[in-house]
Formats: sequence, structure tokens, C-alpha cells
Amino acid sequence: MLNQNEPGLFHIELKQRFEELVSWAVAHSPDHSPQLSPADFEAARKEITKLAAHDLSLGERNAEIPEPAENGPQYINVTPAPWP
Repeated sequence: MLNQNEPGLFHIELKQRFEELVSWAVAHSPDHSPQLSPADFEAARKEITKLAAHDLSLGERNAEIPEPAENGPQYINVTPAPWP
């Protein structure tokens, strides 16, 4: 089980590693291609932030559902229905 600090630590480490990757990519971009800048990674940075801030209580909610051996459902549909 996650303690209260682990989601925050995950978010901090993920952001730090992404920024290290951006720094490396900018420093090692080939000379024959357009020069990269940290601003080129802004869209990825937004997506990483969304992923890191994901609701981690999903595992706790799933733990409340009984296992199939305990007369729980064998399949739980978590995929939303397609738009008509």
C-alpha cells in the first residue's frame, strides 16, 4: 500500500527525471537538425504532469471489490462506452 508521501515523491522524481531527459536531449541534439530547446518539450511536459497527478486511489477502490473466489465479479468493465 502507498503511504501518504509516496505519490508526491513519485511526482517530484518523475518531473526531475523528465527535466534531466530534456537537458540531455537539448545538449545532444545533432548539428544537422534544427536546434532543440526546452520549449519544444512543453506538450510532453503537460502530459507528464497529468500522468503524475493521476488519482492513485484507484487501487484502493479496486481492493474493495471482492475477488471471484469470494463470489465477486470475474470481469469489471472499466472501458467507457464509445460515443454513439
